[in-house]
Amino acid sequence: MVRTALRLLLVLTAAALAVAVGAGTAQAHALRESSFPDAGAALAKPPSEVRVTFGEQPDPALSSLRILDTAGRDHTAGKTEAVPGQPLTLRVAVGPLVDGVYTVSWRTVSKVDGHLAAGSFAFGVGVSPTGPSATASAGSRAPGPSGLNVAARWLFFTGVMVLVGATIVALVCFAPAGGSWLGLLGTGAAVAAAGAFGVAWDELHSAGLALSRLSGSPFGHALLARLVPVAAAGAVVAAVAVIKRERFRRIGLAVVGILGAVAMWGDVEASHVAAARSWRLGRMADQWLHFAAAGIWVGGLAALLVGLRRVDPDQRAAPVRRFSTMALGAVVVIAATGLQRAFDEVGSLHALVSAAFGRYILLKSGLLVALVILGAFNRYRSVPAVSRTLRPLRLLSRTELVVIGVVLVATGFLQGLAPPASVAAPAAVRPLVLTGHDFGTTLKVELDVSPGTAGFDQFRATVRDYDSGAPISASAVTLRFRLPARPDLGESTLPLPSAGPGVYAAQGANLSLDGTWDVTVAIQRPSGGTEVPLTLTTRQPPERIDISRFAGAPTLYALHLSDGRSMQVYLDPGKAGVHINEFHVTVVAADSTELAVRDLSVSATPPGAAVAAPLSARRLDPTGHFVADVLDATAGSYRFDVDATAATGEQLQGHFTIATTK
Repeated sequence: MVRTALRLLLVLTAAALAVAVGAGTAQAHALRESSFPDAGAALAKPPSEVRVTFGEQPDPALSSLRILDTAGRDHTAGKTEAVPGQPLTLRVAVGPLVDGVYTVSWRTVSKVDGHLAAGSFAFGVGVSPTGPSATASAGSRAPGPSGLNVAARWLFFTGVMVLVGATIVALVCFAPAGGSWLGLLGTGAAVAAAGAFGVAWDELHSAGLALSRLSGSPFGHALLARLVPVAAAGAVVAAVAVIKRERFRRIGLAVVGILGAVAMWGDVEASHVAAARSWRLGRMADQWLHFAAAGIWVGGLAALLVGLRRVDPDQRAAPVRRFSTMALGAVVVIAATGLQRAFDEVGSLHALVSAAFGRYILLKSGLLVALVILGAFNRYRSVPAVSRTLRPLRLLSRTELVVIGVVLVATGFLQGLAPPASVAAPAAVRPLVLTGHDFGTTLKVELDVSPGTAGFDQFRATVRDYDSGAPISASAVTLRFRLPARPDLGESTLPLPSAGPGVYAAQGANLSLDGTWDVTVAIQRPSGGTEVPLTLTTRQPPERIDISRFAGAPTLYALHLSDGRSMQVYLDPGKAGVHINEFHVTVVAADSTELAVRDLSVSATPPGAAVAAPLSARRLDPTGHFVADVLDATAGSYRFDVDATAATGEQLQGHFTIATTK
């Protein structure tokens, strides 16, 4: 009967594993969270660089960004690099772009756990992106863990658990410590080392890298974290085998167990949990405890079977009872830490059944319940009988080890998948939201502008009664746009057709330049016309600004422009409470000479203010040096928007945030 039940359990275990293996793959870890340009953005002018921010730190040396046109031609103008001070963000310079749709193709290797990811998204220059490329996923499905990866992780897990569990059982359950376990420990060290090499080899192959790239890569760091303590443990086992003194043997076994625990920590450092943005050490400690408790149970069970071979029947009960108590405590720790990790990584009941990661969690949980049942049989049936016979204990324990082997296969798959809670969804473009009301407070307007950058934008106005909040039906709603810093542009309008009760929407390129715009919502009703004034500052692309500080001199800000040019500014003296601070602007050519500028305008947004005020800029020399006065500056950060017209007619823009000090 017992044999039949055990066979049935093994069949069900194999079937559960087959279902989980066929569950598919999960997305990789270093996925796009945001970018400039945004996915689907329409820009009035081409960007000088593309930046992408990921949910996990990418390795710049092994990652890439490419900008492709519709014919597949590459328009990148340099190598992909990390943004200083922003380890999650990569950038790449872009060559000259004509009007059209462009695809950003990205590929990352996580610097944390070595996982590979790739994806793409599209943006338009002078046009709106349309077609499949415009809606390309911001993250794509990475290949699931390979058979080699799972097998290698299985070997590593098994080896280090033997190192930890066997040493504890040898020292606690059997006294004095004999040499029965040295062969088991030596095998564990060798198996763990082979597994560590296998994981590194598979990760290198998946990333398309040669073995020569191992050193200095995240794969090499992970290999050392796993391999060094395992190799040291193997050396200690060899020394214990040579030096046959009991005290040295016990100390050596303790060191082997400690080194096995260190190797477990090295594996945790190379896992996805190490990428946690909050409570990182706490999450890592939780996973390490889970791993170590499993080692005590699994490795200890194997050591128990080995050790009992040389123990007289009348002396078997004591070590078996000690191990049974340790195993019970280990199971409690495994259950508690596993529940915490599952809650943290899966995130929802839906993900538990819909994501491959969640299904492997369910598989492990089901097998854990089966193991607890087997352990209960052992504790209450086999342990009392060990003085008479070892047959029930050996039968059930070997079955436990087989089931545990299947659990380790599932764990290997889990290590190659991303937790649902860490999978970044494609980032939605958040609109700019402006609110206001008319002078007479009869109605209020909410204007959503998406993506809020210069170029094509979607405008959506919601008009409601000021007191009741009820939608207002208007015969016409029109937006008027004016850029105070550029009076030469004149005024443009955009009619908003009705899109529902109180909602009016349209797309337009009225925000043709970066800057702070006056936007007036004109609402026409049978009772008359009403206007609601709003102020909108376009979203800016991430600018590359070098900051140079000199003792006794104002801080210099140099904005990189296209073709090696720059816009250099400083605020003199840059102090609050001074009647006049002078804001200096110089446009510099690639050869470090001043670039001829026909006209220049400056606006400033004081600390805490929402509206920029134009400043009066005057020319200091015949070429490109201008200055504008900031009167009675207060302490805090000022935003300066500069619009320059080069002698060639080209428009040059810069946006600077400069803090004044007391």
